[in-house]
Amino acid sequence: MRGVWIFIGMVVAAILFCWLVPFVILPNAGVAMALPVITVPGEKLCTDCFGVNGLTLTNTLIGTMLADLVVLLFAFGATRRLKEVPGRFQGLFEVLTDALYSLAKSTAGSNARRIFPLMATIFLFLLCANWLELIPGVDSVGLMHCAEGGQSGYSRNGVVLEVKKALFRGERATEADYEACHAKEQGSASHTEIEPELGTEGAATSSAELAEPARDNIYVVTSFVRAATTDLNLTMGLAVLAVLAVQYFGVRALGISYFAKFINIPALDNLDKNPMGLMDFAVGLLDIISELSRVISFGFRLFGNMFAGQVLLFVIPFLAGALVEQAVYGFELFVGVIQAFVFAMLLLVFSAMATTGHGQEEQHD
Repeated sequence: MRGVWIFIGMVVAAILFCWLVPFVILPNAGVAMALPVITVPGEKLCTDCFGVNGLTLTNTLIGTMLADLVVLLFAFGATRRLKEVPGRFQGLFEVLTDALYSLAKSTAGSNARRIFPLMATIFLFLLCANWLELIPGVDSVGLMHCAEGGQSGYSRNGVVLEVKKALFRGERATEADYEACHAKEQGSASHTEIEPELGTEGAATSSAELAEPARDNIYVVTSFVRAATTDLNLTMGLAVLAVLAVQYFGVRALGISYFAKFINIPALDNLDKNPMGLMDFAVGLLDIISELSRVISFGFRLFGNMFAGQVLLFVIPFLAGALVEQAVYGFELFVGVIQAFVFAMLLLVFSAMATTGHGQEEQHD
């Protein structure tokens, strides 16, 4: 009977959270699930912010600064008062950093001390940035404003969007809708008032036009905070940083001879005795293309996974209610860790490869 009661509880929860709440209660209250505006670039919160000409603030920039702040607080909070017998917070920091350093030591050997700080910092930053999208209020609480032409939005009911139908994707705004809404928000009349004159045809026309019901203004919400890794600018910037760091570690370990990996001049010295040297030289030129392609590999892998997860978090509660969303949260929690680890691990592996002599088996301290 215990199993029967558990099964009944699961059915009741499914009916409540996958049908009754999202498709009956919330629509009747005018606060059904709205579909947010899905855009690839970060959305602007203000231009010329704080009176500084040209300073633009986006919601992904806010997300980046929050992730930076969490990493700094975690690091300084755990290392401020080190104890011989660590507490929980210090113990968590030591376990995490020790695991990352052991991984770097087993991969890069004696060069691990140089690579580890950047690798660990990027891992912690990406972990915080990826998990930011799982916090309630992120991507949902923000600045309500008139929908621009081409955007789909909803009418406004005070401080929330008014959605009276489930699975309603909103109305697509036109440029005229935006101008009318913007004029109303600025406190100016959207139409010129015409004083009617008795006995004139113009008065009848004006009265008929004024009698027509006006279309409700269409609004969208630009969130104050958005996960930083859902912005291609951040992921590509980190990708460029990672590739440049790989070159730095290679030059630091091997000196100027590191560039022989790309332009293999020594392979051309003995072409008469070793004709395959020409092939080695050509392979080096291909390595240049391979190195540049890593920027795309780093950036788009991280962006694609995190942006797809964000869209999934938008669409699932819109289609299936709140209960299914919990499974998506668990999945995105796992994806956030994996993507941060993959980015940091690739940086570690490529850096370890760069510190090894090309075509040799030498160890450089």
